[in-house]
Amino acid sequence: MMTQPHKTKKIGLALGSGAARGLAHIGVLKVLEEEGIGIDVIAGTSIGAFIGALYAAGVSVAQMEEVALNVDWRRLARLIDPTFPSAGLIDGKKVSLFMSELLPVRTFEELQIPLAVIATDLETGEPLIIKKGQLLKALQAAVAFPGIFPPIRFGDRFLIDGGLCNPVPGDVALDLGAEVVIGVCAIPAIRKPRTEAFLPEKKNERQPKGPFLGFFNSRNVENVVKDLWRQNNHEESEVAAMKIKLKAPGIFKVCAQSIAIMENEINALRLERNHLDILIRPDLNDITLLEFHRAAEAIQAGENATRLAIDKIKALARPIESSPFYDNV
Repeated sequence: MMTQPHKTKKIGLALGSGAARGLAHIGVLKVLEEEGIGIDVIAGTSIGAFIGALYAAGVSVAQMEEVALNVDWRRLARLIDPTFPSAGLIDGKKVSLFMSELLPVRTFEELQIPLAVIATDLETGEPLIIKKGQLLKALQAAVAFPGIFPPIRFGDRFLIDGGLCNPVPGDVALDLGAEVVIGVCAIPAIRKPRTEAFLPEKKNERQPKGPFLGFFNSRNVENVVKDLWRQNNHEESEVAAMKIKLKAPGIFKVCAQSIAIMENEINALRLERNHLDILIRPDLNDITLLEFHRAAEAIQAGENATRLAIDKIKALARPIESSPFYDNV
């Protein structure tokens, strides 16, 4: 009797976009390694493409974590070359150099794990899946954040951040041959606007539903009267003080948050269609897209979320039972 060797299911990892929040991917990989979950294929978008490329090239999780924790991100940001606004605010040469110094290989063919990098065609909006050729060029395109970095010319196309068309590319991991797809989403849901921002209310006070009913209640009317009275008496009201403290966000934050809003909506639609056996979504609401200096928090969030899902991951990745055909030979 010939017994078929037990083998685990082919695991695919889909690492999504999220800029600084995407450093959570390092925490995800850290836990998967600790738990003995091997990764067979990787599909990556934006920063997920970069971290996925490092892992596929054989860079250890420990080395990635060390770089993320020890790099002076604020100093690095000051070294980025600003350009006269044309296609982007930054030409990205130093960012490209930073990536190339960390990558031990130059082509997809040299990677230890099959990798697909997703970018977006600027003209058509279509995703471009890159699986061969120059790795650095593909990564430059995948992280070309619109408005910040200029588009990357790739043959006869101009490419930008892949997160605009496929924030968590589970379908691409499936196409690479994965039998179980683990998706990592580093894009938290956009927080709902504070409807009470104009006239603050007590946190526990219940408001009637509807955009206007909540305003026209006795407590709001009382607040308006008090506020008008203070202003007429030349006293600084809470509302006036709040307006004084508010500062217009800088252009980087405007671009980052605008893309985050769009990606969040795209992400919600794509997650419904993409094949994901498991979705890991770290709690990253408090970390903004450009806060790379908060790497430790992002990595820890990735670890925490993965530990919560590890039992399900192990169950899906368990060895395939021996085939009756082989057992009876």
